[in-house]
Amino acid sequence: MSKLFENFDIISDKEWKNKVQVELKGLEYNETLVWGTNDHINVKPLYTKDDVDYSAIQPLPRSTKDWKIISKYTGNINQDYSFLYGYLIPQKSFNEKIELPHYLDLFIQFDGSTDLKSLENIPNLKYLDLDIYGYLAQNGLWQNDSKAASKELVKEVLELKNFEKVISIQADVYQNAGANHVQQLAITLAHAVEYLETFGADIADKIYFKFAVGSNYFFEVAKLRAFRFLWKMILEQYNKESEAFIFTTTSDRNKSKLDIYNNVIRTTLESSAAVFGASDAVFVGSYDEVNNETDFGLELAAKQQLLLQKESYLNQFSDPAAGSFYIESLTNQLAENALELFKTIQNVGGFVRALENETLQDFIYSSAKKEQKDFDEQIIKLIGVNKYRNEADVIEKLPKEKIIKQALFVPIVPTRLAEKEEKK
Repeated sequence: MSKLFENFDIISDKEWKNKVQVELKGLEYNETLVWGTNDHINVKPLYTKDDVDYSAIQPLPRSTKDWKIISKYTGNINQDYSFLYGYLIPQKSFNEKIELPHYLDLFIQFDGSTDLKSLENIPNLKYLDLDIYGYLAQNGLWQNDSKAASKELVKEVLELKNFEKVISIQADVYQNAGANHVQQLAITLAHAVEYLETFGADIADKIYFKFAVGSNYFFEVAKLRAFRFLWKMILEQYNKESEAFIFTTTSDRNKSKLDIYNNVIRTTLESSAAVFGASDAVFVGSYDEVNNETDFGLELAAKQQLLLQKESYLNQFSDPAAGSFYIESLTNQLAENALELFKTIQNVGGFVRALENETLQDFIYSSAKKEQKDFDEQIIKLIGVNKYRNEADVIEKLPKEKIIKQALFVPIVPTRLAEKEEKK
């Protein structure tokens, strides 16, 4: 086999580019074949080993094998959990007498409705979805009315002995609000470092990260891969060893009430990117989540992952993206750019200070405005929404409840690209 390849000459990048330039017949190479992104990264038509700095690339510590398939708990006795690894479940659901198999992991959504210590005796592996800084970012208010009370809440949950993780870094809100990939990584790092600085580096073992993945497939794969490297690098500064546990959800930003079944295709691609990015757990949103979520939609969403495991065999590979010069180059570029932006955030005083002076909001909303403009001009396309629109598709217009709160600063609010089209 080795002699076979010896019969072929090695073609340099320059020779390849010259050949392509001839084929373009006068068209400009960079304008025709190189495209830019909202992350200020230019994507080339060809990547080779020369595009990857292997001194920075390390094998992913997390394998894609046997990731956790997560669904929402609905309370429906007919809900099929036979193939699930776990549930997203509201804290208030434990007020009822529910019986769940002990092998299911429970991601408990904190709402303060019950005494947390009463949940400790549940035999399941438990993850608490509590994030005081995420709440602050999304609401412009502290979760327990004050900074001091919110910190006391964190100290209380850290004392829970029978929980695997008790702090979720809610990075999904940044993607859903319109932040680009570099911003998502940098802000998430600053968000997590705020906990390390306040509560000590040992809290790293009790943290997990919630990311959302959108339509830009390879960038989403690279984003998740880059975050593992960055988190490990941050913890080294604290002389701490701990692997990132990544819980990935599908994006809400690109979902629409128009031509709603297309959301099934979008979430399938997104969950595949989550798997290739080596997520530890994946939750797929229902195709009708933005309209009127049904039990059927949730079951279909969970079984999309089952198909990826059992019929597409994605659980048979340790790291299927390894060796892709394109993905590894993107991983490096995203990591390097995110690290620089992270330093900028730290230089203005860290995550909370950057929220208070609205530095983070300026980053995210500038990106979101550019993305919305690209969507309105059909540079970003959503099939059935701003491209190949079904004019017979009618949406029932429901009044939005206006909640007025006296916020400390402009909050970071998730928005969907399709909202303007849905109002037409």
